[in-house]
Amino acid sequence: MILDKLFASIADLRNYVPDLEANKTFASLNASAVSAYKQICIIISKEVYKTISEIEDTPEPDEKKEALKTAIANLTISKQLVFDTINRRKNNIEVYKYELEEMKRNYQASYYDAMDTLISLLNESDINAWKTSTYYKLIDSLKIKNAQDFDAIYPIDQSYLFFFRCIPLQKEVIDEKMEGIFSRAINNESATALLNRALAKYVISKALRRFDILEFPEVIRGLFKDSKIQRYGTQEQEQILRIADSLDDEADNLIKDVDVMLTDDTATNIVTQTSFNQPDDKIFLMP
Repeated sequence: MILDKLFASIADLRNYVPDLEANKTFASLNASAVSAYKQICIIISKEVYKTISEIEDTPEPDEKKEALKTAIANLTISKQLVFDTINRRKNNIEVYKYELEEMKRNYQASYYDAMDTLISLLNESDINAWKTSTYYKLIDSLKIKNAQDFDAIYPIDQSYLFFFRCIPLQKEVIDEKMEGIFSRAINNESATALLNRALAKYVISKALRRFDILEFPEVIRGLFKDSKIQRYGTQEQEQILRIADSLDDEADNLIKDVDVMLTDDTATNIVTQTSFNQPDDKIFLMP
């Protein structure tokens, strides 16, 4: 099982998850824990997960292991919620949708906070498995290489997790849409800055279309907080698509501006002497 490799007992697990029911067992949570384990390993890799989980417990706990335990505990319970709700209803215990959604949001928020902390600590660590993980190796091919730089261009609450989740999206935009114009602007700092802004907007736009809104940092989730809008309802989806379309339009306009800027720079690079007729050209204008 997954959880018993990190937690000594259910009581230990309860230290990382608020209001965990006392009748839970590792066996009853294992299916959700396996799903949580796979999701986390997509980000940090199985090798890194194993390395951290094998860190010995001491009176002064290792920060990376504490972050990992918080992350997998909260993600596991978040995934378990729907099954617990079904069981409650079978026992004639009513659970309202807004209560379920609020609990899920809180568990997910704890998971994202823990993963932010974990990735931040991994970036400062000397764990070789992290430096050779798939996502980390992709960073060299990116134009925006860390969460702080991304946040300076488009606010994401300096979320390390969100930045890493967006690494494939950024690579996709660069490869499919922007590699050529980045190459043209290689020696132009002003143009490169505008292109980075366009890149960030394209990435957020793609994320809005592909990720659950719960996966976004609070600064972006706040755009969709409206008690009149039901989650997953058509109104919320329409609002998400409107913002995504708007970001695409803004990025397109930035690229057009850069294209004009680079074209003007090329156009002004003229050898003046060759732009006028000379007597030995033997070109005559007839009246």
